Amino acid sequence: MSQTDQRVIHVVATSHGTDNEHGQQLIHELRAQLEELSKDQIAASLIWHEAYVDVQQPSLDDVVASLPKQEPAVVLPLLVSDGVHTTSDIARAVASKANTVAAGPLGPTPQLAQVLADRAQEYLEGDPVLALAGAGTRLEIGQQQIQDLAAQISRILDREVTVGYCAGANPRISEVVQNASKRPVVVLSSLLADGYFQNKLISTGAEVVTKPLLPDVTIAQCFLVRLKETLKTAGFMSPDDEVLSL
Repeated sequence: MSQTDQRVIHVVATSHGTDNEHGQQLIHELRAQLEELSKDQIAASLIWHEAYVDVQQPSLDDVVASLPKQEPAVVLPLLVSDGVHTTSDIARAVASKANTVAAGPLGPTPQLAQVLADRAQEYLEGDPVLALAGAGTRLEIGQQQIQDLAAQISRILDREVTVGYCAGANPRISEVVQNASKRPVVVLSSLLADGYFQNKLISTGAEVVTKPLLPDVTIAQCFLVRLKETLKTAGFMSPDDEVLSL
């Protein structure tokens, strides 16, 4: 696809959804940031859409159903790791429309590991327990992604990083905090935005709970990488459509 003969590509930026107003705003800002960044890095013509798999509207299914049938689309999960929302909800929506594909979630990227390691640095005095908190899923692939992320952070900081989950998997982050043997606990939040699960982290009684990942331009850039990978793999974007940043 040349820059002079572009097809429209729809990008359905899909998050979980939350009742927390600040969390909602952070996700809105992420979408706006991604759209702005994409203008400088992708020459293809993208049309961005808002969608959710739970709590908020419009629903992913409704948004995908409303897209022009003849135009390609990518569902971009604004999610940190795989779970039922990627393997079931998003997969179902993608299967419902021809010429539609899904990108992967953020995943345990080195950039994400570095962001979280940097946030931990100021709290290392006093030999605290470092606990990476994930939202949680019963799916092994999602649990493994969080464990891989913890292993990367551990290598960066040269110290143990344990894992706890808000729901769906064990150990629960509350148990990790309770079993810390009187050592202070620093909980590293791998949640994207404020909401129910971030409040659960705060309620554990840990000495420190880091803020959610957003806002952070590095996180936005990582999601954009996922989008570009998928556009190329699906054949929706050629190398000529990628604008290399200086």
